[in-house]
Amino acid sequence: MLVTAYCLSHGHWTVIPHHLEENFKDMADCGFHAVALSFSESEMAYSRRAFEIQVALARKCGLRVFVIPSRLGGRFAGSPLAPGLWISAHPEAQVPGHVGFAGPLACVENGGFRAWIREFMGTLLRDYPLDGIIWDEPKYENLVSTHPDTVAKYGPHPTPEQMEDGFVDFLSDLTAHCLSIRPGLTITLFNQKTSSPRFTRASAAVPGIRYAGYDGNLCRQSFFHEEPRWAKYRLESVWERTVEECADAKRGTFALVENMLMPRVAIPEYRANLEAYLKEYHPDHLALYYYAHNNEDPEAVHQVTRDLMKKYLP
Repeated sequence: MLVTAYCLSHGHWTVIPHHLEENFKDMADCGFHAVALSFSESEMAYSRRAFEIQVALARKCGLRVFVIPSRLGGRFAGSPLAPGLWISAHPEAQVPGHVGFAGPLACVENGGFRAWIREFMGTLLRDYPLDGIIWDEPKYENLVSTHPDTVAKYGPHPTPEQMEDGFVDFLSDLTAHCLSIRPGLTITLFNQKTSSPRFTRASAAVPGIRYAGYDGNLCRQSFFHEEPRWAKYRLESVWERTVEECADAKRGTFALVENMLMPRVAIPEYRANLEAYLKEYHPDHLALYYYAHNNEDPEAVHQVTRDLMKKYLP
């Protein structure tokens, strides 16, 4: 089993190298084999040296380094929760009329967007000795676009199924481009349970993907002082689907434990459910957030994660 520490916006702006090195040493001591670091257009503009420092320190501590390309064109998740810079400045590449959760959305049939994202990933992979990529939650994969490039490809009345096919084509092209630059990359993809089985099966089968699966929760969540609730599906609920899709596509299985947004009252259920999960399920690639964002008691959550990793993971 490959075990990855999942980190969003880790040390990009306030950069204290000895603190970062302490974190990476702690990850290795917990039993993580790799660290996944988010990288958005913000980092490409302002945090190139900070990322270089992190990659070097992580490798020094014996960790493989995966990158989470974040919020590019609004077509992937990750961090920060903000509109993409390039797509905001290029209305000609936007899906017409879309006002989404994180700003405008790129049309995946648009040649300008495809050229830009290939250049972005090319710069990232050539400038840093990265070991892998995690494609984090494709977004709006079945949203019907009326962009001229979409209509030119699919006709005047595109369907949600054609949009899914277009996204798979986009992801296939981008993945192949990344592997042409670094052929040994370990590439992981995870989707949301809410995506159609048609899309998740097809995306898992994209050539070059090594692991595929889903993220999910193991406890209730809250954003601040509101009542905790089950905000997302349980991680266990997508295991059978993961196994079936990966068997069909001949991929390794992946799961991400979303141990974030956790109020203190939910920590005991996190402990119980994580322990039960680690006993019962054994994905080929498992990721857990490292000091995940917006937990009420980050140290307590980390201690639970550390203790159970040491108890159950090889």
